[in-house]
Amino acid sequence: MAEPFIKLYKKMLKWEWYDDTNTKVLFLHCLLRANWQETNWHGVTLQPGQFITSLPNLAKETGLSVRQVRVSIDHLKMTGEVTDKSFNKFRIITVVKWDDYQSVDRQNDRQVTGKRQADDRQVTADKEYKEIKNNKNIYSSAPKQSAADKVGGNTRKYSHEFFEELERINEAQFR
Repeated sequence: MAEPFIKLYKKMLKWEWYDDTNTKVLFLHCLLRANWQETNWHGVTLQPGQFITSLPNLAKETGLSVRQVRVSIDHLKMTGEVTDKSFNKFRIITVVKWDDYQSVDRQNDRQVTGKRQADDRQVTADKEYKEIKNNKNIYSSAPKQSAADKVGGNTRKYSHEFFEELERINEAQFR
């Protein structure tokens, strides 16, 4: 299966924290770390948009200091981008508008991908059908009498029935 990805919209350039490098780095990291599907960890159920971490871990992963991480989280909490809930040894960070950032178009993405795959299958099927039909025409345009004369009287009848059956199968397959 392909690695999950995140969407990053160009409107982020107008985001109020875009010019604050530490907050921007932390928010992008949160988008990348957030679960994209429901997950369980040590009896805790995490929803899409949530992940488990700690301040030292975030500092290590982003290259920021623990203080810079704490200030950036406060910025993001103040404007409603994230929430966090602290426990004894970890915290759960939630990207509040995860669906707005990521999953709104997932159904459309699947529909576009499915349509593209269906179109590709149709083109392939059309090409295969034409090849089979051309091959049938090659065989059917060959003199049937010569084969029948060489082997015996019923050869032409059976080869003709064979090609008719082949055509019926191909037509049924490509409907």
